[in-house]
Amino acid sequence: MLMKKILHVLLLGMSLAACKPDRSDDFGVEPGVIAYDDEARVVKKTYATAADKSNEINTEEHFSYNAEGKLSRIDGYQFYMGKKELVTYQEQIYNAGGQRILHTYYFKNAAKEWKAGRELEYEYENGVLKTEKAYYYRENAADERTLANVIVYEFKGGKKIGQKYFSDQNKLMNEVVYSYANNILNRETWYNDKGEVFRVFEHKFSGNRRQISEYLPAWDGQIALIEKRYDGQGRLSTEETKVNNPLVCSMMAGFVKYYY
Repeated sequence: MLMKKILHVLLLGMSLAACKPDRSDDFGVEPGVIAYDDEARVVKKTYATAADKSNEINTEEHFSYNAEGKLSRIDGYQFYMGKKELVTYQEQIYNAGGQRILHTYYFKNAAKEWKAGRELEYEYENGVLKTEKAYYYRENAADERTLANVIVYEFKGGKKIGQKYFSDQNKLMNEVVYSYANNILNRETWYNDKGEVFRVFEHKFSGNRRQISEYLPAWDGQIALIEKRYDGQGRLSTEETKVNNPLVCSMMAGFVKYYY
């Protein structure tokens, strides 16, 4: 959920800029009355590395949907010396029941040919997502994919309450437990293979704003913060990441804007 979004920003090459979080005292653990909808049908996202939004946009994504309204393709563009170039794209495939079963990432190789880089396969149990298998393709063997890891999901009452990460050898690596308040996600706790907490994301709310703080048990205080703002329909509008210590946090400083 949150971690996937963070890793995607990392892949888009955002810089290690750092700034101090300005967490306000008016944020609380109870969500407001808005939807805080991070999954609305976005058509474009733009990324900038400067938290003060003074830098030019360096990457952007365009989203396409199929006839049933499901996300089918994401085009990733990069800006360089005033030029906009398509550098990645993603395709999503659904079964007859409308369940996503395949998600493939493509990139351009040195010969400017489009190749599959990695692939996600989804499996369901009683109509609910159960397993996600991640594969990668070796650059010189595009038709041969290798299992990288497996995620096993747990849902309750329609909410994702946990997921476990396993290696390609079926060895437990990490586990994430999700907590909610008023059906809104408010905490993510990461455990290592020994069951020890090694990272926590805490969500707090104030009106149309949501702040997500990152903590390490062995580190004194907050190491990073995301502030999300939502529009009048409760849809995610902007996302600003403020990094206090880029050496230990999993997030990177930057500003994301969503278009609908």
